[in-house]
Amino acid sequence: LKTAFGGQLLSALGRDGNDNMVPIAFAVVEVERYDSWKWFLELLMADLGMGRDNIPWTFISDRQKGLVHAVNELFPNSEHRFCLRHMYQNFNQKFKGKEMKDMFWAAASAGNEKEWKVAMIELEKANKEAAEWLSRIPPALWSRSHFTGYSKCDILVNNLNESFNNYILEARELPIIGMLEWIRRRLMQRIQTKRSGMQKFQGEICPNIAEKIDKNQRLSRTFVATWDGGHKYEVDCGVRKCVAVNLKNWTCTCGYFQLTGYPCAHACAAIGVCRLPIKNYVHTCYTRAEYLKTYAHTITPVPSDIYWITTEEESINPPAVKRMPGRPKKLRRKAQDEPKKGQVSTRKGLVVHCKRCFQPRHNSRTCKNPIHPNSKFYKVIFLVHLNVICIASVCINNVKYHSYRHLKQAQLNQLLSRPLNHSQLVKE
Repeated sequence: LKTAFGGQLLSALGRDGNDNMVPIAFAVVEVERYDSWKWFLELLMADLGMGRDNIPWTFISDRQKGLVHAVNELFPNSEHRFCLRHMYQNFNQKFKGKEMKDMFWAAASAGNEKEWKVAMIELEKANKEAAEWLSRIPPALWSRSHFTGYSKCDILVNNLNESFNNYILEARELPIIGMLEWIRRRLMQRIQTKRSGMQKFQGEICPNIAEKIDKNQRLSRTFVATWDGGHKYEVDCGVRKCVAVNLKNWTCTCGYFQLTGYPCAHACAAIGVCRLPIKNYVHTCYTRAEYLKTYAHTITPVPSDIYWITTEEESINPPAVKRMPGRPKKLRRKAQDEPKKGQVSTRKGLVVHCKRCFQPRHNSRTCKNPIHPNSKFYKVIFLVHLNVICIASVCINNVKYHSYRHLKQAQLNQLLSRPLNHSQLVKE
């Protein structure tokens, strides 16, 4: 937080059936550490429980201070993933280059263990130390090939927190009560907007998920699916690549069907052969009805503080002000590989070129060289030179002025070759 008292805002965010952000809980603490996260997660566990329908919650985090230990202690059966963007920043400090980056993301994006092993072997061939560094971290924390399919979510990066930070950017400079009231009011409006927007939607599957399924269907047009007479299909994807799809168990060799909960491109090819509705193979969490259940609640309006109930409890004193050295920072620190928006360009390291003669290390004010034909100064002098001659000829011959564009090139060259004698022209 960017106030004089500092502090940290802890938040827990979810993902709805349309792949959007759902704020669940937030709290303000003094510092980010194990005790703060444990207190926050204990309150979260009291409200949400250990899971839903005997399925434990799935957590993804940036490996904040004390959070990993608190999650493992309070939610021992839950799956905990690491954000790959922050993990890659640590990887990139030791192993740089586009080749290392592509191999890192190939191992993380592998949908099954076989593809993950192949990606790790390729990484080991390129750089043995990089493969050893990555192998020290359990793959269940960072690779899709080892994720469970309980959450029906295949995300690898923690973009939800970045979206929420940008969402409350304006409120972080307010006093604590004003900040909390600002966030509460925005969330109250967000819940109503999401609910009314989906009520107008007529489809059964949420629009963002329906768009992903349509993309998989277009990709499946190049595949050939062969039916075995039961519930299984062999899908030919191209040269030396075939996968098996089981529509009864909702599984595919690639791993994405069971991981996401909606048909992958291979499953779409198999469903097209049997000519069944594709919505029958989409998990219920992506339906319009389940989405409306997510936003069925409301946040109660709160009047201003003059209408609050007065209690006899002791007043809360503000925390001590900690004046940090240097100018207070408003924006977060960006990684080296992140694009910098709004960057101001400077002349540092650049060589100045003259606009008159196009030569380096001087400008047009101090230029003594002849004018380059492609320079804008040459064009201006050309027009002035020509206009003076044409105006003089009009005055002398008393004829209509003709544009220099109608003259032939030889005539233009002849006019330009004449020396200008301004006193003679004025006299004439």
